[in-house]
Amino acid sequence: MELYMLLFVFFVFILISSVLNILFKMTEKKHWGMTLVLSLVLSIISVVVLGH
Repeated sequence: MELYMLLFVFFVFILISSVLNILFKMTEKKHWGMTLVLSLVLSIISVVVLGH
């Protein structure tokens, strides 16, 4: 159950970050890598905080 919640939150953060990347025209490969890592970290923190 927690894995599904983690994946859902991760995809929500990825979606928001991708839209922001496109709006601010930060479409280089390094920006997408930072987006991926940041979304992963934020989703893990969110699930841990909301899970308790």
